[in-house]
Amino acid sequence: MSQLFVVTRPALVPGFQLAGVDVHGVEDVETAQELIERWLTAGEAGLLALDDGLLAHMDASFLKRLSSYDNMPYLAIPGGEPLGAEVSQRHRIASLIRKAIGFHITFKGEGESDEA
Repeated sequence: MSQLFVVTRPALVPGFQLAGVDVHGVEDVETAQELIERWLTAGEAGLLALDDGLLAHMDASFLKRLSSYDNMPYLAIPGGEPLGAEVSQRHRIASLIRKAIGFHITFKGEGESDEA
């Protein structure tokens, strides 16, 4: 792996640039998929770091193709605000905690209907 490919939302681009990383800011999932598709077609090799909000909304067929491409493993990176209005900040935090420790948590004042 000689290259790092970072795909995230435009608001986060300056932070990666300050760190010296070549980053690509995209507005939507379709643009991200087109960009990655070009890299796959060109035979690029490296580690792909994807904004988790973008990754969560990508087509299943595209993700299957990306997973089968051995020269570009990918990982999700936190992207700040979730994509779409249906995901709250609390839901996002609870999901990250559940993924890290394996337990579902609730915040004070939440009912059972607020599944995370």
